[in-house]
Amino acid sequence: MRILIDKTVVVWAAVAGLCALFTAFSPAAAAEATLRSPEVTHTGKAPTGYTVTFRYANPAAKKVQIKGEWSFARPGELPQYAATPDHPVIEGQGLLPKDWRPGDFPLQRPNSTGPNFPVADMAKDKAGVWTYTTPLPSGTFTYAFMVDCPPPPPTPAPGQQQQCKPISDPSNRPWNERSGAAAGPVTPNSQVFVPSDPAFNTVDYWWQGPAKVQGKLAQVTYPSPGHVTPKDENVLVVHTPPNYDPARAKPYPTLYLSHGGGENEMGWNTQGVMNNILDNLINTGEMQPIVVVMPSAGGAPQSAFNEAYDQDLINNMIPYVEQHYHVSKSAMDRAFSGLSMGGMLTNSFIIKHPDVFQYFGMMSAGLPPANGTLTPEQTAALKGKSIWVGGGWQDVIHAAGFGASHTGPAREVSTFAKAGIPVTTNFVNGGHEWYVWRILLRDFLTRVAFLPQTYAAW
Repeated sequence: MRILIDKTVVVWAAVAGLCALFTAFSPAAAAEATLRSPEVTHTGKAPTGYTVTFRYANPAAKKVQIKGEWSFARPGELPQYAATPDHPVIEGQGLLPKDWRPGDFPLQRPNSTGPNFPVADMAKDKAGVWTYTTPLPSGTFTYAFMVDCPPPPPTPAPGQQQQCKPISDPSNRPWNERSGAAAGPVTPNSQVFVPSDPAFNTVDYWWQGPAKVQGKLAQVTYPSPGHVTPKDENVLVVHTPPNYDPARAKPYPTLYLSHGGGENEMGWNTQGVMNNILDNLINTGEMQPIVVVMPSAGGAPQSAFNEAYDQDLINNMIPYVEQHYHVSKSAMDRAFSGLSMGGMLTNSFIIKHPDVFQYFGMMSAGLPPANGTLTPEQTAALKGKSIWVGGGWQDVIHAAGFGASHTGPAREVSTFAKAGIPVTTNFVNGGHEWYVWRILLRDFLTRVAFLPQTYAAW
């Protein structure tokens, strides 16, 4: 087994041992190593009780901006609460954090499948450190810096913003980047967790913050004959739970967790903070310890309804994982879940290979148009399976689907209901974004995955 890197505890300030390494590279790197970024401060003041300060050292830059996952919508003032086939796009108000009120939720503007979050200018001090401070409610927020970006076009296309490559916070790099080197894909963003101040009625998302006892993340390469990019092999990230014991009597259940389109195996363990979510839920006893496998869904040969990916997972990935990790080899102890494109992959197993998994968690996607009605054979094969469907009420694909690819999660629930197949659902305020998927992951893992069947399935 080729393991490239393990996760260590993430801290907000730079690690002292790395400071000397960065200092040796350049004055700017030395300044970065001494910054506290992001710095979360409990103010006890409106609107949320907390502020976050972001810092970036670059004396040579002429302009630095920050793009953050903090454009909010107010549900009581939306033109329509949930998307429908005749009104699939619901635009939020694009409220900034300073205007946040209890009940507001993140929603990009324009509302689409892309991360259209606000961009703000950072202020430069005499030392060449760029700073931006904003209030934020409880939860995880993704952000990125943009340096010396060209101005946007005079008449940008809908949803188009600055044409500039974002970068992660040098003081808060993703877990797979250490000492200026990355093992695996470079993720161009960072995350910050904000606690809750109950005095301001912010929802307490404590379960998204760093856990006291943590599991481990590892980037792994496994043989995949016929895979295109990389050739004849593929990569995945494996999360082993806190206090993982490769010799315990009972093998661990396994969750195969897929990212969305345009992303890779780093999506769930960076923006999705699944490692924090899993660690906290396991530590508090809300779920049993499991092993999570996050594959890269890119680079497979072209095929109808993702069949090449399915076959690679069945014939190569699962045997590799079961050989190198102490996990159960029974389909009754396996789950598959994914968001957006990963939701489509979930559906490909539901429709074509239901015998491989017992639990299915489909997020923010839908069944292909050709599968709007299940055949008697498909219905029979799903008897006794635990199926969960979730998404955002304001997601643009909720009722309209995504082109010819799928028909959306609302229709999927209807398809299962018409076939008499029990399905657990959870739809929350939000769009096609990580704020929703973090909540949905927790719900799937605590209400459906690796739990006994509900009475409706008996």
